[in-house]
Amino acid sequence: MVAERFSRQSILPELGPEGQRRLGVARVLVVGCGALGSHTAAALLRAGVHRLILLDRDILELHNLHRVALFTEADVGRPKAEALADRLCQIDGEVEISAYVAHFGPSQAEDLVPAVDLVVDGLDNMETRYLLNDACLKHGVPWIYTAVLGTTGLMMPIVPGNGPCLRCLFPSPPPPGTLPTCATHGILGPVPKALGALQASLAIRLLTAGEVPIGKLFQFDLWRVEFRELVVPRRDDCPSCVRGEYAFLREGSRTVTLCGDAIHILPRTSESVDLEELARRLAGLGKVRRGSGVLFFDVDGVSFTVFPDGRAIIKGVKDPTRAQALYDQFISR
Repeated sequence: MVAERFSRQSILPELGPEGQRRLGVARVLVVGCGALGSHTAAALLRAGVHRLILLDRDILELHNLHRVALFTEADVGRPKAEALADRLCQIDGEVEISAYVAHFGPSQAEDLVPAVDLVVDGLDNMETRYLLNDACLKHGVPWIYTAVLGTTGLMMPIVPGNGPCLRCLFPSPPPPGTLPTCATHGILGPVPKALGALQASLAIRLLTAGEVPIGKLFQFDLWRVEFRELVVPRRDDCPSCVRGEYAFLREGSRTVTLCGDAIHILPRTSESVDLEELARRLAGLGKVRRGSGVLFFDVDGVSFTVFPDGRAIIKGVKDPTRAQALYDQFISR
């Protein structure tokens, strides 16, 4: 049955039966399960990658549906990682999937990255990509930087010990909230699908042939049908891939500015939150409702999505300091 499912792919001279076997035993981490991540994960699964780890901290919203893969209206309000895992299992019942509804912070990076052969990028912010870059360099795991916005996309494979890393391309992270996002500049629906397919193709090449183009940034504009290839040199003084400092693996700020004019807040402790008790406590202060494993709270034009691990995504506030203060006021005890 397995041989029949992948028969049209395994006859390719670029893969062959051995390449197909390698895909079947490879373990891939998908960080971010929205537009990019869902398309990449679906392509990898259909290609024969049967061991996937999915991680995403957010829930699916109605405005996501124009650019994601597999999700339907029935998944709105569900954690993306869990909903994507369910949809992927409907495609191939033999897949081994672990789904984490969590923020990708230093502890998650240290736990998950060493356990995989490759990481694919489905992220929506640069702050987390710098952390991912450090984790992959430290543990010798290749990853594929991929980003989309408007009608364009960027992609660069990063292989530890061979060529440049993300900090060679972008030496320092921009201040939170200064980069354009899909919420402010929009995004063409097919763009994540196209970049997801390209990212999956490079992933398959790396997992089967063990090589990808190194030191090259690929730029795509799907509206203008323009493609560019830029050479990215390795920086002699790069603090990550040359000096091995891995500064982003150290615990940092509890706030992360997300695509979509939202701010993600991390809890101070690892203790879980009783969402039922929290709902009762907040009921007299604003509008409260329960979703699929999350709690929604609206007050004074500000919306909270609270997860069982204490994380919260806050919308309606642009200042991270203000968002942190609101979290401490309503959620933290």
